[in-house]
Amino acid sequence: MGTLATTAQNNELAPMTTESDIHALVRSKRAQIEAVMSNALDPQLLYSILQTAMAREPKLLQCTPESIISCCLKCAVLGLKPSSVDGLGKAYILPYGNKNYQTGQMEATFILGYKGMLDLARRTGEIKTLNATPVFEDDGIKLFMDETGQPYIKAGEVNLNANHDPSKLQFVFLNAEFTNGGHYRTYMTRAEIDAVRARSKAGDKGPWKSDYVAMARKTVVRRAFPYLPVSTEAQSAAVSDETTPHYDFLNRNTKPVNTTTPVETIKEPTQ
Repeated sequence: MGTLATTAQNNELAPMTTESDIHALVRSKRAQIEAVMSNALDPQLLYSILQTAMAREPKLLQCTPESIISCCLKCAVLGLKPSSVDGLGKAYILPYGNKNYQTGQMEATFILGYKGMLDLARRTGEIKTLNATPVFEDDGIKLFMDETGQPYIKAGEVNLNANHDPSKLQFVFLNAEFTNGGHYRTYMTRAEIDAVRARSKAGDKGPWKSDYVAMARKTVVRRAFPYLPVSTEAQSAAVSDETTPHYDFLNRNTKPVNTTTPVETIKEPTQ
């Protein structure tokens, strides 16, 4: 029997060390987990994400069980599978972050990917197009301001040999066209993007290291969220990006009030 199965009687969570411990955690806390899930959300998806993420990211075993469950629940509620599960880069659950002040263990961190940000933004159906264009030094693309102070870009001669190495990124330009005819445009320079990266827990690792341009594009989309017609779930996801989701619900003995509204019905993935 796994460590968690042994300690479950005392409503305590111990570090996970084996796959059997993962199953024991799910069994011992199933009621609390399902209590905070919408009726429209299939619990099996959460458990599938949990098992696959743990199998493909073994270092998560070094994190607190509560933080892992909460990150997986965040993915399930948003309908975004972590990249370790589907490889699409819509979201990440990574084994780093602040150490738990009680256990000293690291906590899993939830990180939205660029594609995940676009997915969330487009779900309302009020955005006609949404693009975050990375512009590199020798792309021949210039940034201008119109008479209203709105930025726009204009391409010059196309350079088919342009160097798109991440180190050559100049800025990222965002253009959002709404279905009602409105629009929103903004941009962030390389220096502004790197300042955000420097403040990030994942600044020198994870997707910032492996997918810098995608994270730069996501940073611009995230900054634009307050000005886009997106759902409250999307806004909340953007605010809680690169954090450990709140997991106090796991230690409650009574059924909590369900305040989670999924953005769409999620079906169990086909095996």
